[in-house]
Amino acid sequence: MSLLSDLLNPMPPNGAGAGKPSMAKRIPDRPRLVLVEPAPLPPSPYTNAATATPEWRLARDQYISHVMTCRGCYAPGGRYCPIGAELRTTYDNTPMEANP
Repeated sequence: MSLLSDLLNPMPPNGAGAGKPSMAKRIPDRPRLVLVEPAPLPPSPYTNAATATPEWRLARDQYISHVMTCRGCYAPGGRYCPIGAELRTTYDNTPMEANP
């Protein structure tokens, strides 16, 4: 036997809630939850990363991944290495919205 079981043996069983009826018996007419499809969101006049084109998100992710790890790039100061400058130009020139 383990030390924990030796400590728990003399304790009485847990009596919490022993005299209470179950939830089903206390609330017989409770509403049931049903899974439904989410309602489609209306088109928004705002464009953000969630609604941007996949090309823009790819350009953004490549630019940010590079700038965060490159010792030669300092985005707040506008200083970039050659690769960072190219990625920044691609990011700036990639349209965020698809042309309708």
